[in-house]
Amino acid sequence: MHDNIFEELKQVFKKVFHDPMLSIALTDAAKDVAGWDSLTHMILINEIELQFKIVFSFEEVTSFKNVNDMVDLISKKLP
Repeated sequence: MHDNIFEELKQVFKKVFHDPMLSIALTDAAKDVAGWDSLTHMILINEIELQFKIVFSFEEVTSFKNVNDMVDLISKKLP
């Protein structure tokens, strides 16, 4: 399931960052992706919520350390 979520999440990143060639790794954090600032983070969170039909709390949004943390939390929130 994690692999499917990661594959879908990569597509969300490509959309948000307007880069169809963007390569994202599970270990990537904001510092590793050009243009991933606080505003882009909020846009990314919104797109993830829409894509997966889930909602993050403020605490969850601020707790992400890397892409893997996002994948883990998404998997916990899906039915």
